[in-house]
Amino acid sequence: MEVATSDTTHIFRTMQNRMSVCVFSSFHSFTVFLKDSEHGFDQLKNDVFNMMNLEISSQERIQQLEKELNVYKIALDSLKTENTRLRKLEDEHQHLKDSVKGYRVITLIDGDGAIFSSELVSRGVQGGHHAARILSDSITQHLTANYGARPYQLWVYLFYNKRGLTDTFGRVGLGSLNSAFEDFVVGFNQATERFTMVDVGSTKEAADVKIKVHLEDDIRLPQTFKIIFGGCHDNGYVSSLHSQITAGFRDKLILLKAYTQLATAIAALDLPLLEIADLFIAQKLASPRWMPPAYYSPNQMVTDTDHAADESSKMLSGEASDEVDATGLSYSRVLQRAAPNLRESRTRERSPSTEASWEGHQHTPGTGTRHINPSLRLSKQKPPPCTLFYLSNCKHGSNCKYGHDYLLNDEHYREMRENARLAPCPSINRGEMCTWGDACCYGHVCPHSTKCPFFRIGTCKFKGGDMHRDPAGV
Repeated sequence: MEVATSDTTHIFRTMQNRMSVCVFSSFHSFTVFLKDSEHGFDQLKNDVFNMMNLEISSQERIQQLEKELNVYKIALDSLKTENTRLRKLEDEHQHLKDSVKGYRVITLIDGDGAIFSSELVSRGVQGGHHAARILSDSITQHLTANYGARPYQLWVYLFYNKRGLTDTFGRVGLGSLNSAFEDFVVGFNQATERFTMVDVGSTKEAADVKIKVHLEDDIRLPQTFKIIFGGCHDNGYVSSLHSQITAGFRDKLILLKAYTQLATAIAALDLPLLEIADLFIAQKLASPRWMPPAYYSPNQMVTDTDHAADESSKMLSGEASDEVDATGLSYSRVLQRAAPNLRESRTRERSPSTEASWEGHQHTPGTGTRHINPSLRLSKQKPPPCTLFYLSNCKHGSNCKYGHDYLLNDEHYREMRENARLAPCPSINRGEMCTWGDACCYGHVCPHSTKCPFFRIGTCKFKGGDMHRDPAGV
């Protein structure tokens, strides 16, 4: 019994010890757990606080970014508005460029050569309106056919010498146009606000100067699409046209053809050509006083150029050169000695029908007021009669230093024609063909023919290749 009690006590104590160990171990583990929990809680608490602080910082940063974003949005909206405005301005600018640049067309016309048809001029104001409409429609049609349909804006500047034109009308038998010409100009100017027809007076080359200045100024403007040049009858414009072509403006130039035949040097430029049927007189007006009926019509032209005519004008008016060759003879003296031979050679050169036309042609007595001094030759009158005025067309008008107001009879015209033959024909002198043939007022053969002393030393004024042939052998 005692043994059993002892074993039980031992077991109880063993269990108690084990329980104590377990309780101690559990308490220790719990204590460790609590410490770990406290440490974890503290760490978690710190993390929470850090997260809270970070959130606060993030909120502040977000608010700052939102403020900056609003600023950027405002700036972007402003930029969008400005961009829209700039695009609108750019569109307006482009529209303005499209409406102005590329569509402005300037027409420059030398009215001393490009003369409106007698049918239009005779209708006065209505004729001026009709001429402007024909010109406008023809230019627009030409541009549309070659460069596309666009709202072309046309400017026309026509410069002319009124006194010179009316004098010419009177000399060629179109004097009836003078009464209607002023009304025609009014009608042309009234047709549209951009068409201008201006009398520049009788100053030498006044129209030429204005046209050259307009050509120089207008062709360089970027908004000028084309220059339509109506001075194709005068080689004097060639240098100005050459300058613009060299400057790179060839594509802006179009020639407006008035006469059937263009001036040689201008035709050689090979520029685009606009021809308007029945708008201008087709040929240069020339006085009928020296022309045979077989050749004469109101619209026939003199084939020499103005510059060549100027070179010959002194000789035509009796002021021949006083150059002296080795024999001591002056050029004028040789011409005087050769004059009888010249008359004979002309007689041999002309056919009977041509001679009859010359001799049978009756001249209307001059309408001037000055009488010829019968004791002096025509070339010795003070001043001498202007041969170009009476036989052809003097462009100097009232500024010419020779007389335009003489009362001449048939004998005077005959003497003047014979004197004119002492000057070389400008066309033949340049190696070109003279379309007037025997009817030309200038000389086609040197008066001294094959025996010319000046030809042998290379100073004869008859420079054409066949101008020293023997007239008797023709």
